Amino acid sequence: MPRILLLHASVGMGHYRAATALARAFEATAGSAARVEDTLDHAHSLFGKVYAGLYLGIADHIPAFWSAFYQQTDRPASELKIVSAIRALSTEVGVKGLPALLMQSQPDAIICTHFLPAEVLGPLRLQGLLPPLYCVVTDYRAHHFWAWEGVDGYFVPTAATAEQLVNAGIPRTRVHVTGIPIDPEVAQPPAHAAVRQALGLPLSGPLVLLNGSGIGAVRVRAIAQELLKREIQGALVVAAGRNRELLAALSDLKGTTQTALHVLGPQPTLDPLIGTSELVVGKAGGLTVSEVIARGVPLIIPTPVPGQEQANADYVVEAGAGLCRDSAAGVADAVAALLHDDGRRRAMAAAARSIGRPDAASTIAARVLSDLTRNLRPVQLRPQATLVSKQFA
Repeated sequence: MPRILLLHASVGMGHYRAATALARAFEATAGSAARVEDTLDHAHSLFGKVYAGLYLGIADHIPAFWSAFYQQTDRPASELKIVSAIRALSTEVGVKGLPALLMQSQPDAIICTHFLPAEVLGPLRLQGLLPPLYCVVTDYRAHHFWAWEGVDGYFVPTAATAEQLVNAGIPRTRVHVTGIPIDPEVAQPPAHAAVRQALGLPLSGPLVLLNGSGIGAVRVRAIAQELLKREIQGALVVAAGRNRELLAALSDLKGTTQTALHVLGPQPTLDPLIGTSELVVGKAGGLTVSEVIARGVPLIIPTPVPGQEQANADYVVEAGAGLCRDSAAGVADAVAALLHDDGRRRAMAAAARSIGRPDAASTIAARVLSDLTRNLRPVQLRPQATLVSKQFA
């Protein structure tokens, strides 16, 4: 029974959700044993706090700075020698506990849903010290930080994403277009009536899901207020999860005679709600986008965070599967307009279904298990590409 180690990094929830989706797919395929680990749990405590805190703090509170950093670093490391050296040193020192995890778990294959563990493990794989190593790109753009020597194969959402990795030096034959892995249950038809009944929602009328995950509490409240003003004849469900600040910010909101308001706390998964919704309002994280379009539901995106989320949003909009709006009023206007235009909404739903990949996790699991029957050689970047891993020497 193959042992699969899935490594994510707790920088947002998307990388974790991709890893757990793959774990379910592996366990459903030939009973493979899959273990999910947070790379930062095996890092120096200060490194973990700084690594996660810097991204979340900058992206949320200084988006313009994050946008500039993302754009300036999305190029070969030879053009960013100081940045590359600092990253290499901090990663080598900060994640020094990862090799011990591998010795203890003895995996037959390692899959990274964040580029951090690939930075550490790529050079070791290149030396023949590790089993096959893979990366799953969890956004619709592959930043140069994903391109590492030693990785045996990459799984990406689209052909355009694959081309970005090829341009960064990864051999084309090692890049596989599979979609972003999401819970395999998404492939099952939603039980509309059962979901609504279980959550105490109206059994008829349109349902709009406002997913507050990753969006500031003040902004979620503003969007909810604007949606309530539109007097939608149906239900507005706001998913607050474990966000106490958001739950408090919504505590005094009431539904209207036309719109029933339901605020939900923690849920095992939002997929049942997504599947029974006419529209979803939410951020453009790679996993959120993949989950929503796989259900064939149009996605309305409040102003995305510059960088990878902007790329994700662009993909949705260009495919005709959703819309971006910069203001709370703009989001509410878009929702109201689509609910009153069945033809346009159905066209957007069809576009979402056409680009959705609900079977991505199973496809990746099958590919890795097939590879384990062959003698793989770790990837070496093309000569003209920057050998980022040399920074560890």
